[in-house]
Amino acid sequence: MTKISIIIPFQNVENYITKCLSSVVNQTLKDIEIICINDGSKDESYTIVEDFAKNDNRITILNTNKPSGQAHARNLGLKVASGEYIGFVDSDDWIELDMFEKMYNKAKSEYTDITMCQAKLYDDKTNEFSQTDYYDLKNLEKFGNSVFSPYDAKDEILNINVVLWNKIYKREFLEQIGETFPEGYIYEDLPFFFGTFLKAKRINIIWESLYYYRRNRKFSTMQNADKKIYDRIPMVSLTYNKLKEAEFYKEKEVDILSWIVDDIFHRFTLLEEKYYKDYFYMMKKLFQSFNLEGDDIYKLACCYCFEEYCNIIKNNYFDFWKFLIEKYKNANKKVKLAQHERNVAIKDLNKFWEEKEEKDIKALKEKIEDEKSKDFELKLENEKIKYENEKTELEKQYKLGYKSLEDKKNDEINKITSEYKTEISIQEKKLKKLLSESIREEKELLKKEYDKKLEKQKAQYKKALKMQQEYYENNFLSVKIIIKFQKFLKQLKNRVKKIFKKN
Repeated sequence: MTKISIIIPFQNVENYITKCLSSVVNQTLKDIEIICINDGSKDESYTIVEDFAKNDNRITILNTNKPSGQAHARNLGLKVASGEYIGFVDSDDWIELDMFEKMYNKAKSEYTDITMCQAKLYDDKTNEFSQTDYYDLKNLEKFGNSVFSPYDAKDEILNINVVLWNKIYKREFLEQIGETFPEGYIYEDLPFFFGTFLKAKRINIIWESLYYYRRNRKFSTMQNADKKIYDRIPMVSLTYNKLKEAEFYKEKEVDILSWIVDDIFHRFTLLEEKYYKDYFYMMKKLFQSFNLEGDDIYKLACCYCFEEYCNIIKNNYFDFWKFLIEKYKNANKKVKLAQHERNVAIKDLNKFWEEKEEKDIKALKEKIEDEKSKDFELKLENEKIKYENEKTELEKQYKLGYKSLEDKKNDEINKITSEYKTEISIQEKKLKKLLSESIREEKELLKKEYDKKLEKQKAQYKKALKMQQEYYENNFLSVKIIIKFQKFLKQLKNRVKKIFKKN
């Protein structure tokens, strides 16, 4: 049996796929199969992979009928994978040449369902490498080199790195639990991670950075804050359902719900304005599914976004925006209060230094006068030179002391002023942006709403006017007919009188 199956979906990555595949085909672990899934590439990506396949019979190429997303491509890879373990590599990333040998040996020696490693980040814009606690798995350091279970990691479960590519999975374990990727969405790694991690019995970690994750790549799936963010809600909802099945769910329920609320509302702040309303009602539906009522709602009071959560549950979209605008108005008031406190502090500091300066000068003058008055008349000639020397020294000390005090005062004032200016500038920029965006959208929405009402009223008035006009026209016609009929009767009556008179 092949030791590891490596699944690599690719689409339009001609500038990156060569480096990726070179790092995979040259692995020190030779007993691997490499499954590359072409998800409708329109550039030279397929040709590059095909050239690799011609020179390496371990590579298998699969094609999707049309671009279907990474979840579909990975599911295709899972169906044909035959390795004892399964790993994933993104087509724009690359790995250390001994990554899968170390991962396999670690997993095999300790009979684990999942083995993880650390990763380094590479910024495609700045060409710089970096590391973070999230990708270094810092919150799991307490487990060291030991094997652990999901229950052991219950306190860290919401902060574990959920990506696929720094892990290998025992294929038999995946087949037993039947976990696959939800197709048609991004963020598909989120429910897959929790669906596998929570059902694993044995997990371990290699404390080495063996994977290189490329960030800020142009056209990357995760780069744009557009309608794709909608997918976060169904994926988090699926994840929530999986977490509810965990044996520690009741114990960690508040933490889990708080994590969901903060995560989902954070994505709302990343969206373009035109997507706000739809995302709002999707949020509302998800939060209502928690079925928290009465005092239970206050379980989430520890949420960073608790106020937002309560308003989303209770209000419609327009009232929610009114709440946001009012909230940031209050934040602006706090900034103004901070400005006032800063001004008062600077004023008090200036007053302190002025008083201290005045006091020091007075003390020096008194000391000089005292020295001058001591046996001045008797010792005038003898002490004249000495006096002048002392005076010069005192003046020198005074100038040095005054300069030191002045420098210290200026340093403290500059430091305080700089800190307040920086903080206020940051807060003002954030507030101005949030307020301008919120107010502009509310104005536009209200204008549209009033325009619609006005058009509707105009249509109703026109209809009523038309009906009234028709009514008066019809009545006028009836009156004309009655008048003509009365004239006719009058004429007939006169004729009849004439006839009777003749007879």
